[in-house]
Amino acid sequence: MAKAVDVGARALSRDIGNLATLVRDAFRRRVGDDRFAVWFGPSAVFAIDAAAECLTVEAGPGFQQEWLRRTFQADLDAAAIEACGRKVRVVWRPGVTQPAVAPSHQSAPRARRAAAVVTPPAPAPAAGAGRRPFSDLEDFVVGPSNRMAYGAVEIAAARPGEMSPLVIHGPTGVGKTHLLEGICGRARQCHPGINVVSLSAEQFTTGFLQALHGTGLPGFRRSCRSADLLVVDDIQFFVGKRATLVEFQQTVDALYRQGRQMVFACDRDLDALDGLGSDLVTRLRGGMNARLLPPDYEVRRGIVERICMKRDLQVPEDVVHYVATHMARHARELFGAVNRLEAASLMLGIPVSAGMAEEALADLVRSSGRSVRLADVEKAVCKAFGIDAAVMQSARRSKAASHPRMLAMYLARRHTRAALTEIGGHFGRRSHSTVIAAQKTVEEWIVNREQIVLAEVAWDVEDAIRRVEDILRAG
Repeated sequence: MAKAVDVGARALSRDIGNLATLVRDAFRRRVGDDRFAVWFGPSAVFAIDAAAECLTVEAGPGFQQEWLRRTFQADLDAAAIEACGRKVRVVWRPGVTQPAVAPSHQSAPRARRAAAVVTPPAPAPAAGAGRRPFSDLEDFVVGPSNRMAYGAVEIAAARPGEMSPLVIHGPTGVGKTHLLEGICGRARQCHPGINVVSLSAEQFTTGFLQALHGTGLPGFRRSCRSADLLVVDDIQFFVGKRATLVEFQQTVDALYRQGRQMVFACDRDLDALDGLGSDLVTRLRGGMNARLLPPDYEVRRGIVERICMKRDLQVPEDVVHYVATHMARHARELFGAVNRLEAASLMLGIPVSAGMAEEALADLVRSSGRSVRLADVEKAVCKAFGIDAAVMQSARRSKAASHPRMLAMYLARRHTRAALTEIGGHFGRRSHSTVIAAQKTVEEWIVNREQIVLAEVAWDVEDAIRRVEDILRAG
């Protein structure tokens, strides 16, 4: 028996960081990627203490610990046996990250509150090797499609409470999670010791229900309502959950009275979230609402260049253009395309080139959506606003003619593969410089939130773009 224990101890002391990673990977396989992402995700820390012969798991806020232990203990024991060759004692701890050195002027209560931070900004310790690093604002590519949301996040991080609550909304893959993670890191840089609580709406809901049916409701409320910065993703998940909505609204009201910063994200405008209730929507509208549009060409290009630079992957300019043009739906497609190029380059032993990119990405390009033609853009603009097609081709310079024409040229640059000369030629035989000028003008409209005249009706430029793009997506 003593020999078996000695062998087990030697196994635990061998390559501790790698062993912890093996346990983590085995556990993820057992519970599935989706459940692991919801309840553990990149912020969870798996560490092995060879001396104490135990596995420490840091995940979730304190009020969830008992539920996490009951729900996942058996799978974690099995994963530890698979990786270590024997059963290992498991210690559950809240996901906590504190500043390495607290500022000398920080008060004791403030320092104690910092223990509630649940989204660590610093690189993971050795035992947590393999975690996806949290996104930071420096890596966020800014353009007309996201500039307002990015600016609002910067202000909220620098001056917490001044722009609260901040609600970021937009479809999947436009950078909402990147901004939420980024504001956590930036806030900690600007305000050492700040208490940051970051949850998904599902985690908030489950935590509340577990606390409600147990004895942890005071702890749950204390954890959320003592936050200096509360971040909640996917708040559309609250729709239809009456008890959770009441708790969430009371949390929002409590933090609002204290002047704390709240940042929320959802997949649509608040007007489209009918089930949130008028009182909560009114409170959310009292802060700042910022929309994220699907990335325009310049943002897509910047994302591709940033990914390649961080990976030290040499990609020619024409290939960057090819990826940014054909992967137009959301940022995740761009990451997938670069992954494919890097893998193909390694397997084939050749540098990335235009020909290789077209072949390697052929199926991704086909699945990214149907090819949009110039005629499709023209037809969509005319259909969206009841404009005669002849207006788009005319030489008239009035707003009634120039505004829809410039909008069409901008959308043609954004959604088609046509060259500048092709776009200019299609819309009244205009020069490529006219197309460039039209694109810059529309981008300025977006930044300044201007109204444009379409069929003698004034439209908010973002609403106009969304209306046309909905028609393009519908085919």
